[in-house]
Amino acid sequence: MNNNRFMSGMIAGGLLGVTAGMYALNRSTPRQRRRMMRKGARMVRGASRAMGAMDMFR
Repeated sequence: MNNNRFMSGMIAGGLLGVTAGMYALNRSTPRQRRRMMRKGARMVRGASRAMGAMDMFR
């Protein structure tokens, strides 16, 4: 039950983040957009590396 609650929270948080990010991208200048896209790519790369590190310890 606890795991199910965690997953639903993660999904809801992800949707909220994506919605806020899309709104911010639509309201920004091209220079700000490029900067945000770079930061987003770095965050995704870091998250995927963290997930890979977690799989090693299982």
